[in-house]
Amino acid sequence: MPAAIVAVYVLVVVLHLMMKPVTCIPTVVTMTNDMDGEVLNVHCHSAEDDLGWHAVNFQSSYVISFEDNFTGTTLFTCDFNANGPFPTTSIIVFRGYAYGPNMPCYATCTWTVKTSGFFDNGVFNTPWAPRV
Repeated sequence: MPAAIVAVYVLVVVLHLMMKPVTCIPTVVTMTNDMDGEVLNVHCHSAEDDLGWHAVNFQSSYVISFEDNFTGTTLFTCDFNANGPFPTTSIIVFRGYAYGPNMPCYATCTWTVKTSGFFDNGVFNTPWAPRV
């Protein structure tokens, strides 16, 4: 019986190593406030971590760094808001490698927040949520 348990354990380890490189470079997500004089409030969280709210001044950045979890399903969402017509808007800023080949376990993600919306690596992604 113990030999069967060891065999299953070895199989799990081998499958894990096949799916994910042994040494993963941490993912770095940078969120830059480009909202002409506005203070941007950012709250990032995943299933494992809640990083709290942070105030980001105009032309400043908030940076988070982490490694994808064992199963490759890390999902980081950030809530953004600012004064005036900018209600809280939630954006998925990182999806783990299990969600597709375009998100490896290492990445550098750059988000720019403007009054017109959210830009992912310079490409428009989504507008601010409508005020309710």
